[in-house]
Amino acid sequence: MKGQRIVSQTFGKVFFYVMVSSFVWINPCDGAEDPAKFPSKPITMIIHMNPGGTSDLSGRKLADLAGKVLGQPIVPESKPGGAGVIALNGVAKADPDGYTIGTVTYSPVVFAPHFRPVPYKVKEDFTWIMQYAELPQPFCILSNARWKTFKEFIEEARKNPGKLTYTSPGPKSGMHILMEEIALAENVKLTHVPTSGGTESISQLLGGHVDASVTAALAMHLRTGKVRALVVAGEKRLSEIPNIPTFLELGYQVESPLWAGLIAPKGMDPRILKRLSDAFKKAYDEPSFKELLGTLVMAPIYRDSEPFKQLVFKDFDSQKKIIEKLGFSK
Repeated sequence: MKGQRIVSQTFGKVFFYVMVSSFVWINPCDGAEDPAKFPSKPITMIIHMNPGGTSDLSGRKLADLAGKVLGQPIVPESKPGGAGVIALNGVAKADPDGYTIGTVTYSPVVFAPHFRPVPYKVKEDFTWIMQYAELPQPFCILSNARWKTFKEFIEEARKNPGKLTYTSPGPKSGMHILMEEIALAENVKLTHVPTSGGTESISQLLGGHVDASVTAALAMHLRTGKVRALVVAGEKRLSEIPNIPTFLELGYQVESPLWAGLIAPKGMDPRILKRLSDAFKKAYDEPSFKELLGTLVMAPIYRDSEPFKQLVFKDFDSQKKIIEKLGFSK
């Protein structure tokens, strides 16, 4: 009897441990949310550029509209700096549970990884939610400046190497690369003044601290009469300034990716991605959002997840060649 009790007790302990172990094994994500019930709490949208710029204003509007669709607020959180790299790192390192997403433009994914180390891998670390716009980039001067055309600006730069200054949204940003391409083509020296984003870039110009600036956010300031555009980066002329030519029209064979979109961390459940994509598509289709894009002088262009990813990867590869040509690569 004593032996039977020992066997029985031993069997009971083994059975208990097996059951506990089995419970843990079959419930590794017991605390995880059911993707079908997403979202059950507020979502954070990390905005990669300074407050007041086109990425900030358009991102916040999308967040507000999509939050209403989802039934949970989408809370914008500004993390400017590094031409967007700081914010994208925050997105890349977040949990892929749908509760951290971010805005993105071309610079931190198409340019930055080719000329300095970045803490993420463009083709591996993100889920691409959608593209929602293109951002025309006018090259502007103050309204009372002496140059009437971009040709005049370049001719003065040729006579005075390094004297003329300009700002862009950040060092090695897309517009910085574009201007260096043009300077190389013209064999002139322009001095780039680094800033932390489009807002500071504009402040430098409006304060008379630089001769020119090229950034998407300047498009809104054309209406104030304080600045004039000499040329526009993009495939088409801006409807706001139909008499101002594009760089392509002036004979510059340059590529300038100009898109804006939304991203999330890699590994997101497809059901959560679809929930986000559907909500943001409804936000994109809202007349009030299209009206804001018009105010910001942004062109509404929609690509869902897969086409957006393909666009980013194509630009990533083509701009690598340009950056190597300029000697900016790592």
